[in-house]
Amino acid sequence: MSYDEMRDEYDRTLEDFPADLPFPEGVPTHPSLESQIVADPETTDLFEVGSGSGQAYVYWECTWMMQVLAADGVGEKADQGLDMLESALDSDMRARHFDDSSGVWENQVLRSARQGDLRLLKDFAVGCEGDS
Repeated sequence: MSYDEMRDEYDRTLEDFPADLPFPEGVPTHPSLESQIVADPETTDLFEVGSGSGQAYVYWECTWMMQVLAADGVGEKADQGLDMLESALDSDMRARHFDDSSGVWENQVLRSARQGDLRLLKDFAVGCEGDS
């Protein structure tokens, strides 16, 4: 799919997102992949189907992770972020884009964060800096 097709998929995903979107400035109105395009943006084989929806989900997840980390895992904002991350565990969106058959995300990362240990969540959020 071309960049424009991927961006349309991204926009459609945000319109019909299966979970609450974070505060308005949290999820970008367009994917950040423009800077990574080195070929003609009209080329039809730049992205696989699902790239746009996957990018939307990554932004959503990153925004909530960053909220938890900004609150140092304590208080209402941290609880809200963890609640939202946990709400997506069984979502079709997560199942389509991420394999966590080992349960690491739920059983180690989120559980540790709930107990105040943010080290694993910080490790997962490394790729989020600058993306959300």
